[in-house]
Amino acid sequence: MWSDPVAVRTVAAVVEAGTFDGAARALHVTPSAVSQRVKALEETIGQRLLVRTTPVRPTAAGEVVLRYARRLALLDEDAATELGLADARLPRIAVAVNADSLATWFLDAVARFTRTSDVQVELYREDQTRTARMLEDGTVMAAVTARAEPVPGCRAVPLGALTYRAMASRTWRERWAPEGVGEAELRTAPRVDYDPTDSLQADWLAAHDVDASLTPRHLVPSPHDFARAVSLGLGWGLLPAEHAATHGPDLVDLGGPTIRSPLSWQRWRTPSVLLDRLTDVVVATAAESLSPAGR
Repeated sequence: MWSDPVAVRTVAAVVEAGTFDGAARALHVTPSAVSQRVKALEETIGQRLLVRTTPVRPTAAGEVVLRYARRLALLDEDAATELGLADARLPRIAVAVNADSLATWFLDAVARFTRTSDVQVELYREDQTRTARMLEDGTVMAAVTARAEPVPGCRAVPLGALTYRAMASRTWRERWAPEGVGEAELRTAPRVDYDPTDSLQADWLAAHDVDASLTPRHLVPSPHDFARAVSLGLGWGLLPAEHAATHGPDLVDLGGPTIRSPLSWQRWRTPSVLLDRLTDVVVATAAESLSPAGR
């Protein structure tokens, strides 16, 4: 058999710690033992698993071993939970989620889940178009993603859609569009984007035949501060319907199309009681919070 569970877990510990010394401390062994385990597994597989940089990073083969190690850890934790075996450390579930879901509905799901499950939840915030990559490389076990097609080794469940409206402050409108919002105003008026990959505002501008690359923008990479930047008049922006409704008279709706962002929940196919429970809670919370994807 190619895999030595101890060596596989050691590779994962090195990647997670970033150094061989850090992995040694986490595993309570010497750095030499860590190095020997990794070397032995590399010789068995016949491929290099780690790039000895700072921090250490996995090779393509190392990513395969890393995914395997994390699946082993999940199976171990599930079995220990079912057997009632005490462990000083709670099991961990790593999840990737987009910023707007995190700011609106997803924490409600996590809170519900942790009320009945003793577990550590590690959330990775990433754009919904890129969270699936974190499933592919084994960083997370589940993700809220814009990708409907299942990632290899995963199951996908549609969740619904986040809906967005184009909003601006009254001071922004008075300065940039006192006579109304049209193509001419949108070509010169500033907007707010979450980060350089944020395409929501660009999609809305495209519906008005405006090229987003030719218009001014501010970058505000925080959901809370993004909404605040819009309400302060830095620029217009697409806000989730929930946020738009809570900012009251300070904001005005610019009209135009409602932008819908369909979301899916993807999780490892690896049998897991914890992942099953989390999936049930996420799907139920999404049904209460999101719009049907097709409407």
